[in-house]
Amino acid sequence: MTTLTPTFSRTITGHLSELLEFPRLLIERDVDFTYCNFAGQFDENSTNCTNCEFGEACLWLNQERRPSTDACSVEQLVDALQTAEEYLRTRTSHSRSCNCETCSWLREARHFLHTRSHWT
Repeated sequence: MTTLTPTFSRTITGHLSELLEFPRLLIERDVDFTYCNFAGQFDENSTNCTNCEFGEACLWLNQERRPSTDACSVEQLVDALQTAEEYLRTRTSHSRSCNCETCSWLREARHFLHTRSHWT
């Protein structure tokens, strides 16, 4: 989803929302809620959730479902992007020259985060 301003230029929040779509799809595919007692609704007070192999991903998915990314600040979206980048980076062991979809996304996310660090 691209967010457009009246001059039809891409906004930062629109770009971040678009960047977050790919990890959301991967994480939703990777997390298995088959035996989840909470139907995929992360409960930070439950040891079942905090000790679950999918706990980190489930927590991220639940945070990204609510509130809608349309209602999030740039900082919240950047935090979500950093978490998604870290999550996918730790689960990807491809070579530096790999051009798969995940590695391409990781390069794009890192580039955005690197340029973002120069704004502050």
